[in-house]
Amino acid sequence: MTQSIPKLSAYDLVSALISEELRDEEREQHFNDLVSQKVTPEILAEGVNALREKMIPVHLSKDAIDTCGTGGSGKKTVNTSTLTAFIVAACGGKVAKHGNRSASGNCGCFDLLDQLQIKTELTPEQEQSIFKELDIAFLFAPIHHPALKYIAPLRKKHGKKSLFNLLGPLCNPAGVQHQMIGTGSQPDAEIIAQSLKQLGSYGSIVVTGHDGLDEVSICADTTVRTVHVDGIKESIFSPEEAGFTLCNISEIEGGSPKENAEVFLSLAKGKGIKALRNLILVNSAHALLLTDLVSSIDDAFTLASETLHSGKVSQLVDQYVQCSNDLS
Repeated sequence: MTQSIPKLSAYDLVSALISEELRDEEREQHFNDLVSQKVTPEILAEGVNALREKMIPVHLSKDAIDTCGTGGSGKKTVNTSTLTAFIVAACGGKVAKHGNRSASGNCGCFDLLDQLQIKTELTPEQEQSIFKELDIAFLFAPIHHPALKYIAPLRKKHGKKSLFNLLGPLCNPAGVQHQMIGTGSQPDAEIIAQSLKQLGSYGSIVVTGHDGLDEVSICADTTVRTVHVDGIKESIFSPEEAGFTLCNISEIEGGSPKENAEVFLSLAKGKGIKALRNLILVNSAHALLLTDLVSSIDDAFTLASETLHSGKVSQLVDQYVQCSNDLS
């Protein structure tokens, strides 16, 4: 009687995929086995735990938060989460922003930082040094997750959305407990939120624009899922109810890294197109709710707006540029 080969768990498959010992044909088979599975909160949590075990950590602060989107929304917007990170830090919060360059030709967080002349490929010790001085650090994914290089060619060949699109935001190398994660997909948002609950990231929020944005939208309502010990609480954020005028998606579109950098620097000074300023404010306000700086969304809006118009955000960007270049 032939014994059946036991099916490997998502944890085992991801662990094997990021191991240098696997032969190419075995790696491809494991990858195909993994992406053929329906993504569930349990599978996502297993994959996160496997990837976290192999990542190169950086120790910053238990109070640090992260702001990121999963990408893949098909919407080409400005780098909202990156400016949100600077605003939260300028308000007095602590931020460990994990990210990468874009693989789709759009302007990712680290494409933007490159344009701003910020040195990004730093060691954990250098990241700690910047964080100690400025309470914010940008953590470049390839530095902290070198084992993902084994999967990159397979993901490119696969060419479709998979578990790995959701893994990255949940694998912050600073081990942040509170995150704001954006996704344009309601089903993915539920999976991410339930997975965060299993991983113990209570207080984190997952936001989904009803227009498909992977961030809090200023063009439509946004579903906000907040992770609690006893479950996921859903609420709806309405820009109009918060006093903002709904805008067209075309008003918040981004462009090339150079174009986005110009928009970013203008917004950091409290200038720029009103729709873009409002987009930044609604996202910053929600991110501030992850900190101890505010107790309500109204307080968060007030603090974000005052800070953005005070010059502190632009000053912090300049300081980050200087610090990163002094270290590298």
